[in-house]
Amino acid sequence: MTTAPIRHGIVAGIDGSDSAMDAARWAAGAAQRFDEPLHLTHLLPKTPKSADGTSTEPEEKLDDQLLAEGDELLDAAEKAVREANPDVVVERSVKHGPPARGLVDLSRTARMLVLGRAGTSEMQSVFLGSDVIRVANNAKCPVAVWRGTHAPDDTASRPVVVGVDGSKLSDLAVAHAFEFAAFFEVPLIAVHCWREVAGFGGYSEARRFSDLEVHEQRSDARLAERLAGWGERYPDVKVTRSVERVGPNVALLEHTEEAQLVVVGSHGRNPFVASLIGSTSQSLIHHALCPVLVCREG
Repeated sequence: MTTAPIRHGIVAGIDGSDSAMDAARWAAGAAQRFDEPLHLTHLLPKTPKSADGTSTEPEEKLDDQLLAEGDELLDAAEKAVREANPDVVVERSVKHGPPARGLVDLSRTARMLVLGRAGTSEMQSVFLGSDVIRVANNAKCPVAVWRGTHAPDDTASRPVVVGVDGSKLSDLAVAHAFEFAAFFEVPLIAVHCWREVAGFGGYSEARRFSDLEVHEQRSDARLAERLAGWGERYPDVKVTRSVERVGPNVALLEHTEEAQLVVVGSHGRNPFVASLIGSTSQSLIHHALCPVLVCREG
């Protein structure tokens, strides 16, 4: 018999960027609310090589230098997170290896990973790759990607938004969205999207508006069904249902203007496949105006 790993701690990846520092501050606030330790981690890059494939400096000297630089980055991150959350429990680690692989390894036992914004555009992610996308596609726990420029004080009362499409991954996103809304003591907006599909019966005005009304009513009923039970579990969370006749990429992106967090499920498509058939999570990672929480089955 196998048992699920115990999920412990919120892990923030620190790479020296301003975005990673903002992500760490957000992670510290979440860790404080969830009563979890905050684990700050820095992944060391590969040892630089010369043109003939040998190290440009003695390996031990380079390792010492990189370790010292990593510790400095973690010092700065710890100082920043304690300014707003002085009581948060902070753990730290500097690890060797490719960042994406190291973070995915940490995700096996973490409650959540938190990363800075993707350093590539959607098109660059297709051809060059992106560590943020790799982690979001392969992590064994939810991954929060920092987006937005609002200060925490400006977002404290903003709602959490969750995309609901009826899939198992969407149900997982709903569970995490209710949890966040409850811990952050804010409302929840549940968004379900649909698009009108042409039929063989033509497009008479009477039929079109009649069909739309019926379809919207059915969609709202399905949305209510997917949310059933969660209101009883989190009675203090005020829930608003929103059925929208537009693609999820467009609808959820618009909601990020008013939200403090948007939560979605993800199938973990690679960027090339996502560019062909679409990926709501990857679109939000690159364009959202607030942090994005991507949920996958671990």
